[in-house]
Amino acid sequence: MNDGNGRELKTAIVTGGGTSPGRVPSIGETVCRLLAERGHPVAVVDISEEVAEQTVAAIEQAGGRAVGIVADLTQETECARSVSEAVDRFGTIGILINNVGAGTGGAATDITEESLDRAIALNTKSAIFMAKYAIPAMHDGGAVVNLSTTAIDHPSRSLSYGATKAAVEALTKHIAFQHGPDGIRCNTVRPGEVWTAMVDRMCDSEEAAARLRAERASRCVLPTDGDAWDIARAVAFLASDEARWITGQTLSVDGGAPLIRPNPEWRSHHSYAKAPRP
Repeated sequence: MNDGNGRELKTAIVTGGGTSPGRVPSIGETVCRLLAERGHPVAVVDISEEVAEQTVAAIEQAGGRAVGIVADLTQETECARSVSEAVDRFGTIGILINNVGAGTGGAATDITEESLDRAIALNTKSAIFMAKYAIPAMHDGGAVVNLSTTAIDHPSRSLSYGATKAAVEALTKHIAFQHGPDGIRCNTVRPGEVWTAMVDRMCDSEEAAARLRAERASRCVLPTDGDAWDIARAVAFLASDEARWITGQTLSVDGGAPLIRPNPEWRSHHSYAKAPRP
């Protein structure tokens, strides 16, 4: 498939791409919408049919092409089926975005086997098995982008989230090394404290959201906070031909937060080892 000028429009699979309820969009939703806006057919994979179809509807309303695929990506068979359905609908796969993930649990002394197993299945296994089945459907010029977290280097409350996303970053390097000779690239995007639907839902009013948003923004160097669209633009770049000679890399999109001294209040619910500017 091309755009009429000879430029190939690669089909993209985006996991966790459904529309989240609330005042602001999720990362997965914005990635789907931006890739579709740039001409890519998009397979929106989500565990909820309702939210997947909401993203599909938004894409189609804007003139793009998309299909919703309902799957529980903690299961290998569901990962295989998701890729198969995307191939059946659009042909070969050119882009895989491993976005789905969640953070649960606390410190090592608090973690439960159940919460750890859930984090491993959702954050790590899903990325591995989606890659297992998507890569053979790709050809020269294919791209995988994995979503991670800056909490790997700047730990937060959730050990399981940071640890399982660190495993995803190892996956990035292995895919880049093992499949580079096939012309397939793999990179990681690390979101910082961006304002997304998941964070916004923690606030019971717009006033509370504004206060928390200002607090989080104070922990980065730039004068404004980031949002899901900032992450989507980084993902779309690494998936594009403009990044054709970039692979095995990790791009942090965090407003320069690590440049600020460590936060002594890192143990609190909303603190992530970064402090307000003096």
